[in-house]
Amino acid sequence: MNLEKGTLGLVLLCFALGAIVLMTNFRRLSQQCSCHALCLFGSVGFGIALVSVPHVANVYLLALIVFMAGAGFGTLDVSMNTEASLLERQIGHHIMSSFHAVFSIGNLAGAFVVGQLLNFGAALAVCLGVTGAIVMVLSVAAYFGVQGYNQDTTPIGARTISADRIEGRVYLYFLGAISFLALFAEGGMMDWSAIYIVGTLHGTESTGAYGFAAFAATMTIGRLVGDAITNRVGPTNVLRFGAIICAVSVAALLSIDSISIALIALGGCGFGVANIVPAVFAAAGRAGGSAAANAMSIVTTMGYSGLLLGPAVLGLVAQMSTLSVSMSLLVLAFSAIVVSTYYLRDL
Repeated sequence: MNLEKGTLGLVLLCFALGAIVLMTNFRRLSQQCSCHALCLFGSVGFGIALVSVPHVANVYLLALIVFMAGAGFGTLDVSMNTEASLLERQIGHHIMSSFHAVFSIGNLAGAFVVGQLLNFGAALAVCLGVTGAIVMVLSVAAYFGVQGYNQDTTPIGARTISADRIEGRVYLYFLGAISFLALFAEGGMMDWSAIYIVGTLHGTESTGAYGFAAFAATMTIGRLVGDAITNRVGPTNVLRFGAIICAVSVAALLSIDSISIALIALGGCGFGVANIVPAVFAAAGRAGGSAAANAMSIVTTMGYSGLLLGPAVLGLVAQMSTLSVSMSLLVLAFSAIVVSTYYLRDL
């Protein structure tokens, strides 16, 4: 199906709408089903949507399927983070970054596998079909592999709050605001850093790709070592110094006209941002206690709203001024996270 850019943009917006709708309603769903079941439903629904997309010829049906894919992804995202938070509290030390590291590795592995399939002449239907099938098989295996897992756990070393009380909701919205800023900046860096290298620093397209690779690779490395760092220095310090590293790195990227410095800065930013979102999500789960699903729903919804808005806002500002001015918003976002850490209770 050949779609105009405007129509394609509206179809892709349906994915975001589906994710937001399910994230905001996750509390109600979690009262009817366990997080185990919601993980299964979300991932199977997402897999079915992936398999179906190449075979749809009607734009309205395509929009509906993309909406379902977003709904499945949103359900899966909140339930996975909730489960990870519960497991972290059972174990008694920080492991959230490791889960996000596996997510990052999955992104890289998926891009590599699809790239290889395309390189050998595979059609889009084959690529999405294989991806969707893998998602469904892994989700079913995971569901039956955790049947004996006990979700009734008391948070270790953290004071729980009630999301139904005003002070509890204020604290969760505060965490959500930090998540919004972090994912706003992360989405902006992922979508615009390579364009900045090519368009502003006059690098080659391959250099732009290397810049994105440096950001993605150091983010993955940062998450792989993130739990060890968090257990040593504490999540509040990880949040604060990670944001400082990011603010300094982006400022260097924008102020020094050098490709080499740009690549180093992107690497530094990837490492700094790696554990900000895992730290906030883990804090939301600990704060929510037995109502972790409700707390996670609030924080993830706000966070992923930032991820969706970031690239669009940067593009709009760049259209009205320059990309350098636009990306300076990321310095402000990371700086705001640094300031916010001084008003957080101990995570």
